Amino acid sequence: MTFHLPPRRWPVLASALAAGLMLAVAGCSHVTPLGPDPAAAMSPPQGLRTPFVLQAMHPKPFLSAGGCPAGYATVPVNNGECFARTGAPVTITAAAVSPVFSPPGTSPAGQPPGPAQYGFMITLSAAEVPELTAVTTTAADDQGPLALSVDGRTWFLPMVTQPFTSRQLMIPLPSKDQAVQLRHLLVTPG
Repeated sequence: MTFHLPPRRWPVLASALAAGLMLAVAGCSHVTPLGPDPAAAMSPPQGLRTPFVLQAMHPKPFLSAGGCPAGYATVPVNNGECFARTGAPVTITAAAVSPVFSPPGTSPAGQPPGPAQYGFMITLSAAEVPELTAVTTTAADDQGPLALSVDGRTWFLPMVTQPFTSRQLMIPLPSKDQAVQLRHLLVTPG
């Protein structure tokens, strides 16, 4: 299993907040739901080319003797921490997937300009909100991140600070190549 962590900052946040989006990165490594649900203005969910799985992850430090406790795995880019899946996973087979791009130099007011940022805004059907709320409640209660897995590969969302009760979530990715690859896996060409 491959793990990838998102970048530390998400400069598109300022415009996302202005648009009233449901999920934003607060500080460097947390996500929280925001504002009223603008999902009615979004494209309706459609069948995905490849389903994705959302899973709460429980963090634990390396053992003093080195390595992870049984049932935990290391994340190569996150030294000193092990993760285990916790709670029931949620498999999403239909969603609206909208690319999000922040060009280089774009940043919230008062922040130094940063590199270009990439990701997706995912809009689920209203029927899937209770499952999304359940998996994000588990992650928030565990003070852990939420993993998104597609086609056997796992990306992390930042640490979940509150359950998500909306139809939308934002998935930040560290590079354009990863954004293109993930979009190709999720969205049927056409």
